[in-house]
Amino acid sequence: MPYTDAFATLNGCRLHYQDWGRRDAPAILMVHGLTQQSHTFDAVSEQLHGRYRCIALDVRGRGDSAWSGGATYNHRTYVQDVTALLAELGIARFHYMGTSMGGQIGMLLAAQQPAPFLSLTLNDIGPDINPAGALRIGAYVKTVPMSFADFDACIDWAIAQYPWFRGVPRAAVGAAVKWAVQQRDGGGYRFRFDPAIVQGAPTDPALLQKAAAAMWTGLKALPCPVLLVRGAESDILHLDTAAAMARAQPRLIRVDVPGMGHAPTLAEPVVRAALERFFP
Repeated sequence: MPYTDAFATLNGCRLHYQDWGRRDAPAILMVHGLTQQSHTFDAVSEQLHGRYRCIALDVRGRGDSAWSGGATYNHRTYVQDVTALLAELGIARFHYMGTSMGGQIGMLLAAQQPAPFLSLTLNDIGPDINPAGALRIGAYVKTVPMSFADFDACIDWAIAQYPWFRGVPRAAVGAAVKWAVQQRDGGGYRFRFDPAIVQGAPTDPALLQKAAAAMWTGLKALPCPVLLVRGAESDILHLDTAAAMARAQPRLIRVDVPGMGHAPTLAEPVVRAALERFFP
């Protein structure tokens, strides 16, 4: 892979990120979803790193970034981490790409400082989350197995968990899963995230409403193009929310991925074509 693994201790936590492409190229900061890690952007980075500097972050508690404890796993801290990373790298203006939670972080950052954004790409996320999907994600995180006997068991679990994997060759599922897990010292495999990440998720309706309002503010304030990718079968980003986002942000372009739930991989042909148009 044509990237460099890099680390920076920021905001009290050692963070890992992948750095693709020329350092003098326009930067795209890529931030993953709740239980993901930076390698979920490998296909996008492969596609774009010839023209852009692709910086894919492992959010604290995930991937190769350090675990920092349940009290630090919240959106306010994540926004601070992203801000600190951009400052550390000397990046004043940037494109931002976020999947699910990563997109929420981007909208919250935009609410604080919209001017540095050159563009925003949101992968299957908006300011408001479909309650059915939120319940599913909450149950999913709490029931993720803490260990697997072997890598085949990891693949079996992924196929059972994600319906769209059922028509995909097993080798391709394994390639998608391999970065999400790691071998345990005592044998077997485990996912590459701190189980405590669920502790920072807000459940107070007032706090959730406040966060959603801030995300709407950020989306509306952006002076740049916005690309919204939506899984056609998504239970997180409702069609009504996607339509409201287009009304709130006139520069928004939407792409729907047929047969895909939450969230598209961004390697689908329709998304790759949209990215070629959006990132010339």
